Order: sequence, then C-alpha cells, then structure tokens
Amino acid sequence: MEQIKYTSGNNYQNITITVKLNGKDVKVHGLCTGSVAVKKNFKTKNGPGGLSKLNILLGSQYTDYLPIWVWVIEHPEGLILVDTGENAESKNIDKFLAQESGFMRYQMKHACKVNIDTKDELNYQFNKVNLKLEDVKLVVLTHLHLDHTDGLKFFPNQEIIVGKYEYNHQNNSMPSTFPSWFKPKMVDYQENKIDVFNQAYPITKTEDLLYIPTPGHTLGHSSVVFKTDDFDIIFAGDASYDQNQVLKGELAGANADYNLTKQTYKNLLEYAIIRKTIYLPTHDEKAGQRLENKEFLV
Repeated sequence: MEQIKYTSGNNYQNITITVKLNGKDVKVHGLCTGSVAVKKNFKTKNGPGGLSKLNILLGSQYTDYLPIWVWVIEHPEGLILVDTGENAESKNIDKFLAQESGFMRYQMKHACKVNIDTKDELNYQFNKVNLKLEDVKLVVLTHLHLDHTDGLKFFPNQEIIVGKYEYNHQNNSMPSTFPSWFKPKMVDYQENKIDVFNQAYPITKTEDLLYIPTPGHTLGHSSVVFKTDDFDIIFAGDASYDQNQVLKGELAGANADYNLTKQTYKNLLEYAIIRKTIYLPTHDEKAGQRLENKEFLV
C-alpha cells in the first residue's frame, strides 16, 4: 500500500494511501484544511438537556486544536470530494458572519477558535498532492456547517450533493456564507442499499460509494461509505468528533439530537462488526494515522 505524507501549516499531516477497487489501484487522500479548537463542553456533553447547550457558552476550557479533514477519492468514475473544509476568511468572525444574527456571531466567538491561513486552504492542499480543483467531478457534503462548506467557493462548476432533509432542516448553518450560486442537488436515501443502516444514496454507478444516514450532530447528517476490495472506509463528517466517542458512547454537547446520536453510534458499531471498517471523522486527530495503518473501528 502506497503511503505519502505532506505536512500542513497546522502540523497535521496530509495522508495518501492506495486501496484496491475491483483489483485496481485507487488513491484516497486525507487533506487538512486548518484546525479548530472548541469548548470542551462543545465536544463532550456536560449536563442534561438544554443545560448542556448553555454549558458550552459558560465553559472556559478549550480542546487542543483539532484537524479539519477533507477527503478525496480518485475514483474510476471521477474525482470525488467529501466536504470542503475551511477558508481563512472565517478567522474574522464579525466580518465573515456580518449577515448572520448577533447571537450567532456571539455563539461562534464563544464556542470555537479557528486556525487557518490562506496556504492551508483546499487549493493549496490539492497542489501538494498533484491534484487540480477543476478535475473534481462531484462534491459530497455530510452536512452544512461552516467548516464543511467554506471551501465551496472553489467549486462553482461542479455537481454538489447534500441530503434533502439536511438542506430543509438546517441546524446552526450559516446560509449567508454559502456562495450565491450554491444550489446543491438534494438527494433522498433509497431503501435496502446497505447492511445495518438500510438506507443509502448511491454516489457512484457501481454503488461502491454510498451516502448513508448518520443523524445526531445535525438532524440530517450523513456519512460516506467507500467499499474497497479489502475493507470499508466511512468518511464520517461530525457523526462524532473522534473514534473514541463512538467506542465509549460519549456524546458531543453540540449535537442537535442526543438520541439520534446514540442510534448512529449503535449502527456504526454493528456495521463495523459485519465489515472491516476504517472510521474517519472530520476532526479526529488520529484519523490520518488510522487510514495509513489500516486500523479498524472494532
């Protein structure tokens, strides 16, 4: 298995591996587009119900800076991107979110801190792995939060998909930051497409890339399953902030629905028992390492 590392400006290493798909080599890239520190109560639920949300703002302790991963699959049907990462404009919250409510700006200022420079944005990360933005065929969004959509600016001509429920029931998204041309294709899951999760939207004609429901972080949150010859990879967005949360049943304070998150965790673990699965959340510090070493969820 080929392994190539590149150091990003935020001290997280991009990773490239080669997997087998129908006997042929396919490259998968993990690109780090800056990093973010969040309140510890944001990452880990503290208190019951609504109190857990209040404790995010009341808390004073932050996590270490966590990566903002973007995933690229050099699929035979075309270059496919999962989420788009951050951009440097987001550091100036008052300007970047000028059209959002004062409460939303306050919440962002008191819940997270972004560390990203222009050289950390997706165009620079693509250059590091000898890819071209214009060659991207499809952009798949797990959900509509800033650090997953702020790289949309690079893809005005590409097809973009997002779950219909996610688009119509947005939780803490910032629509004013979406490009004016942003009109994604809204997709519905289909029945009987995958073990455990049951529902999925086929991203590729060969159905080796599937868009699956993993709600909880947002009500319409989705993840992407890549079925390679030897194992599956789940590009998990913010289904959890790291793998240990799934293994320990630890909920994130920022989640929209804790019960949905519990069910998502249960589904992920059951699926990983059936099929060897590498689990890659967007903000997991060890995601690149697990991809490189082929470390499975269970």
